[in-house]
Amino acid sequence: MDSRKAMLMEMQKLIHEYSQMGNQLTNINKELVWQELNLTDEEALSLSKENLSPASIKAIEKIVKDNMMGLFFDFMCLVDGVSDPNDIEIENGGVWLGLQIKPKHLLSEQELEDEDSELMLHDEVYNSYWDWKDQFGENDDKNR
Repeated sequence: MDSRKAMLMEMQKLIHEYSQMGNQLTNINKELVWQELNLTDEEALSLSKENLSPASIKAIEKIVKDNMMGLFFDFMCLVDGVSDPNDIEIENGGVWLGLQIKPKHLLSEQELEDEDSELMLHDEVYNSYWDWKDQFGENDDKNR
């Protein structure tokens, strides 16, 4: 299987696995949620009082899965350069051209050396939350 298809297949597997959250909905553990999202006692208690049925849990899992599919679709549109980041200043004259992701075995020796000096994307995921929060997330909890 080529690298591109393998990555997309793994993405689908992860979407499925991460959407299976019935146990988290019925056995609330605030420590399982990233602490910076601050699941409150009230929020945890409200879930524990819901007594969700298996059908309700399945519906929630399908909604979460659909939302994750949409997230990855929109993310891949950004990578492909067929959509633009909204309300974010772009370097190089403000034109978004997308990103290029390619198998490491196709990188030149110089590209591999340059890559070694940069943070990897997964290392930036949680830290980028604060950049987003500073610019856009001030009303995040109020919008719900």
